[in-house]
Amino acid sequence: MFFKSLSPKARKKRMQRIVLGVLAAVLALGLIGSSIAWTGIGGMGAQTEPQTMDERIELLEKQAKDKPEDKNVLLTLASYYAKAGKVQQATETYEKVLKLDPKNMSVHQNLPLLYYTQGKTDKALQLLENAQKIEPNNAEVNFQYAKLLAEKKDYQAAVAAMEKVLAVEKEGPRAEEARESIEAWQAEVGQ
Repeated sequence: MFFKSLSPKARKKRMQRIVLGVLAAVLALGLIGSSIAWTGIGGMGAQTEPQTMDERIELLEKQAKDKPEDKNVLLTLASYYAKAGKVQQATETYEKVLKLDPKNMSVHQNLPLLYYTQGKTDKALQLLENAQKIEPNNAEVNFQYAKLLAEKKDYQAAVAAMEKVLAVEKEGPRAEEARESIEAWQAEVGQ
């Protein structure tokens, strides 16, 4: 062979270089192959991430149509509808999730806000009351509930709900707002 003219030490070194070169080539081809498969270039068509809100919504609508029982897809779709100002679609989508999972706290926190924006205060209050049964110490639920009760001029119940917020969140902006609200509502009832 072409190694015969080399010394045994040189032959060994040359063989190591060849083996390392072959190994490097195999690894490189493997990495390239996995990159092609990962990006979808290899015959599967490249899928790009949606760029606009409408593109994201369109993709989520397709996913929701394919998997109508997938709560995560529906929750994400409802969130995007709400961000896009599509209040009715967001409401309907959250309601679907609520039917699939009546104890889903994400729905219990977001759907009342949508009801409120549509003037459905009683529905919002009812949903928040249900949420309180599921998680009585949920600060977000109690905060929303207190604000709605105050809007209906039920200040004593609003104060009680806001005190639950303070029991969970003792510091921070929400705690400060809770204290201010309690003080204002107590003044309304003459306490």
